[in-house]
Amino acid sequence: MTLTKSTITDEQFVKLRCSSDSKTHYFPATGAMYAHPIDNDQPVHLFDFLGVDISRCIQDNSTSRWTLVSRKITLYLDPKTGEILKSWKNPWSGETLNIMHRSYDYQEFQIPQQIDAHITSEISSVSLDFNMKLPNPLSTNPKFADYSPEKYVQSSDSYKFIFPTKILSDEPISAIDNRAVTLSYYRMGPWEPWMKMKGKPGFLVLNYTGNKTDVFEDIPVAIKEQIEHRMPLFREAPTCRIQRSIATSWSRFDEQFDAYLRGEEFPLPAPIIDEPCIE
Repeated sequence: MTLTKSTITDEQFVKLRCSSDSKTHYFPATGAMYAHPIDNDQPVHLFDFLGVDISRCIQDNSTSRWTLVSRKITLYLDPKTGEILKSWKNPWSGETLNIMHRSYDYQEFQIPQQIDAHITSEISSVSLDFNMKLPNPLSTNPKFADYSPEKYVQSSDSYKFIFPTKILSDEPISAIDNRAVTLSYYRMGPWEPWMKMKGKPGFLVLNYTGNKTDVFEDIPVAIKEQIEHRMPLFREAPTCRIQRSIATSWSRFDEQFDAYLRGEEFPLPAPIIDEPCIE
């Protein structure tokens, strides 16, 4: 097998990541999260994960550039029983905390016109890597001193898409090839604010894998029930670029801190709402 480092176009990436007809696609995924304290403590398998990425690719009519717009839900599971957790006992502080399951109602990614790829005759791959060090928006607020006192949020994220090479051709994608697109995600980053780590040195490692589908019924039952009964906004991806900043764990924690303290059930309800598009 000959492996060739090359590039693909934004149109080809759109075809493998979602589709050029702006239809909603889903990446149901499973994985795990590990804690790596930087002291004498051993790494800990904290949670298993169950999640879904809900996305579509949209094209700007004036520039022909593509944007991926998405929503995401991730549930924290007990690594021994697989049960969806409502609370968590911090093994370092001994405090029992409300779990803030992840729900990002808006994210976007401007798709580059050329993307590095490794291409073979049968199976190819694309890796999107993001290494960031950004000011922590919570660190200057005294009420978050026990939750996220770090001055910076530093992380490394890697999204790898593995797919049949024939998807890159001009031919329509078959249903079988569409479902064969696989996502492998790896992240190394800081403690989640809701864990209330009080500045303990260390970091989290997260990994998960999933496969592409355009059928809502293919997503895990536990997440499908959340969407159908409590979060109808997440049934479909955003239909356009929205006039607001993207959601992160830090912006969610700031916005939902009072609900977190009250012990409300997460993810919080997400009714369908109308939001203005960027013209």
